[in-house]
Amino acid sequence: MAARTTVPMTRSAAAATDLLVGIAAGLGAACAMNLFQSAYAWLARLDEPDETSASRAADALSEEVSGQPVKRSEKKHADTVMHYVTGAALGGLYGLVGGLAPFIMAGRGALFGASAWLFGDEIAVPVLGLGPAPAKIRAVDHGLALASHLIFGVVVDFSRRKLNQAISAQP
Repeated sequence: MAARTTVPMTRSAAAATDLLVGIAAGLGAACAMNLFQSAYAWLARLDEPDETSASRAADALSEEVSGQPVKRSEKKHADTVMHYVTGAALGGLYGLVGGLAPFIMAGRGALFGASAWLFGDEIAVPVLGLGPAPAKIRAVDHGLALASHLIFGVVVDFSRRKLNQAISAQP
């Protein structure tokens, strides 16, 4: 049997691979986060909110592009799209930056998830006017958001590792 030889990737090819793998992992992690939140809402018998920070972001983007907010009938879809776009972007960032600065992967993605919660939900959302200030949010809701983002971080890391293993195993 002949020995298999591999050719090392160029830096740009490795970065592109890290980015694409991260985007795919981010989409999967956004799905896991949604499933967790839906299960929690079902178990706690919570009503679905009329608006979320993602639907407000979709409105702001729509108003910027078309001059009009998202139609009421399309709010749920716009919320979902914004959530997955954000998940893909964060996953891409994780894949790309993780290849350059592995410390970001501490805790198998838990540090990244906690950072996404802190800088996203706790800082960016209120600063951008997409949600209330942290002091106006119940502690249980902070906990749910943190848990959701920890799940996101751990799943994005797990998915990234598995995708990289699958890519590396290809001849």
